[in-house]
Amino acid sequence: MERIFSGARLAGAIWLSMAGFVLPNVANAAGALAIGLPSDVAAEGIAMFVWVKAPTMADARAKALEGCRNLKGASDKSRSLCKVVATFTNQCAAEALDPQDGTPGFGWAVADSSTEARRQALENCRATAGPTRQDACVVGKDGLWCDGTAR
Repeated sequence: MERIFSGARLAGAIWLSMAGFVLPNVANAAGALAIGLPSDVAAEGIAMFVWVKAPTMADARAKALEGCRNLKGASDKSRSLCKVVATFTNQCAAEALDPQDGTPGFGWAVADSSTEARRQALENCRATAGPTRQDACVVGKDGLWCDGTAR
C-alpha cells in the first residue's frame, strides 16, 4: 500500500506498508531500509522503502533497494540516490516527517521497540525541520514497521 504526499517537497516522500510485513512466518526476520536523500529535501523530496520479514538479509537489502529505486511519485533525483542505510533483525524501523509542502523535516530510526524507533525518528525529524516546524514532525500510520519478534 502506498501513501504519496502531493507537492514539490512531499511528492517523493512516500510511506509504504510493505508486502513483506504481512508474511505470517516470524522465522523470516530480516529487514532493510533504503533511502534516496537529496541535499535539498524541501525541493526534491525523499524516497524511502522498507522491507521486513525477508528470509535472508541479502533478500531484504535487495527488496528495499529495488523498492526505493522504483518508487512511484518520488522524484528522479531521490530515486537515483537510493541506497540501503540500515539492516535489522527483530527490530522496528520508523520514519517521521513534516507533512507540509516545501519543508525539510525528515528523520528515520531503527530500534529494539516500536516506541523507541518512533521516538528516535521524531527526534531526527525535529533536528532537520527548522526552529518553527519542529513540532510538526509526525510518524504517520504507515510510518512504522517491525520485524520478527519486535513490537
